[in-house]
Amino acid sequence: MAVAKAYTMQALVKYHGLRDWSLRLPFHDSISVNTDVAYTTARVSFGPYGRDAVISGGVELEGRPKERVIAVINRVRMLAGIDDKCLVETENRPKIRAKGMGFSSSAGAAIAAAAYKAASLDKKFGWDLKLLSRIARILAGSACRSVVGAYAKWLAGTSDEDSYAVRIGDASDLDIRYVIVPLWLDVSTETAHREAETSPFLQARIESANKRCLELERAIKDGDFKKFGTLVERDSLELHAVTMTGEYGTILTTPECLRVIDIVKKLRSRGVPAYFSMQTGPTVYVNTLPEHVEVVEGELRSQGFQVLVSGIGGGVEVLE
Repeated sequence: MAVAKAYTMQALVKYHGLRDWSLRLPFHDSISVNTDVAYTTARVSFGPYGRDAVISGGVELEGRPKERVIAVINRVRMLAGIDDKCLVETENRPKIRAKGMGFSSSAGAAIAAAAYKAASLDKKFGWDLKLLSRIARILAGSACRSVVGAYAKWLAGTSDEDSYAVRIGDASDLDIRYVIVPLWLDVSTETAHREAETSPFLQARIESANKRCLELERAIKDGDFKKFGTLVERDSLELHAVTMTGEYGTILTTPECLRVIDIVKKLRSRGVPAYFSMQTGPTVYVNTLPEHVEVVEGELRSQGFQVLVSGIGGGVEVLE
């Protein structure tokens, strides 16, 4: 048995669509930064159970959600040479109803790490973050980035072996804060990815995302916040545009999401360095600098929004 904890992440250059769904291999590289305010804990036990069971927040999972977790467990069992059944229990903190918060990423990282430790793979391979990120990727692509923490880049690769995440920076390079506005929309991330694959603009998205990854990595290492914010905003708009131009015209924003974007633009017009970011959902991350976070938080709260304030979070860790 082992327990692990992993933080959610804010996708900065977002991956969209998958070239290989079984291995969850993306079309292009992507970059994210972990939060330090939202996380998942996972307890994984191997033993003489009658069947595999996955319990999330006290509710037993079935169907596709369970399949994605067991795919991670199966990879660990194969590497460890064991066939014991498992019990997986996860909890998200804070308990909040939102879409686009990244809890699937933190869950994938925490489950992978707990299973890795419980199966004694650390004794066989050492604490190998490259291998661990590959295992976590099987549940949710972005989970591979949650594993390594801070600013992380997912190298798309072309196979299971070369598709993994590496850390490319931390707060010593570019120290930011983000005010998260959790918003809800009942659309699954997998639906959004499949929608993107039908957009006539997907190829253009792949090309621009790969180019933007290089530009954003340089902005992080240079500590250039204005360039960082501009690139992340552009990527968010592009991701949503590709989704909206898919076969079913799926729209991932809501009126509340658009209100937040308008507030951010007005803050910037007043000289406050603030930039919005969204993932495959309406939840908005408002990126700013530490000295301006109180102003951004206060403005959003005054407009009636619930918010979470975050700094840059670390990678996955084993608790017991």
